[in-house]
Amino acid sequence: MTVRRATYEETQRILNYHLEVLKEATMGYVKPSREKAIEMMTPFLNGGGYYLVRVKNNSIQGWVGLGSIIDQNTDEQVGFINEMYVLPHYRKQGAAKKLCKAAFIQLRAEGYKKVQLNVYAGNHAKHLYEKLGFKDVSTLMSKDLY
Repeated sequence: MTVRRATYEETQRILNYHLEVLKEATMGYVKPSREKAIEMMTPFLNGGGYYLVRVKNNSIQGWVGLGSIIDQNTDEQVGFINEMYVLPHYRKQGAAKKLCKAAFIQLRAEGYKKVQLNVYAGNHAKHLYEKLGFKDVSTLMSKDLY
């Protein structure tokens, strides 16, 4: 198994999964639509974001989207994991952990000293992120008023 930067063609294939990724990752907080997926992905890809893919026998098992943002608390530019996704058939085999560790190596090589990500309440991936050393920074809370 190899983790490497996605080719243009692989990136296009990954984009075909964005409705499913949006649905799973946002835990029902975002209504998945093609328009919403494009709205969320355009700044990432146009801002220099890219994917690392985990590949075995020329088959993509999963990917991690990497880019950078400005940390609102420190004004420091930091690495950012925009998206993490493992295809259902390859889950529970350590693929997400390996993708994250490859992301850390890549971002460190690019000179970043910190990496951040956003995870929705109820997303089971939060446990993996905590095991990998991520800590809560803030919590966005919401209450319906009707």
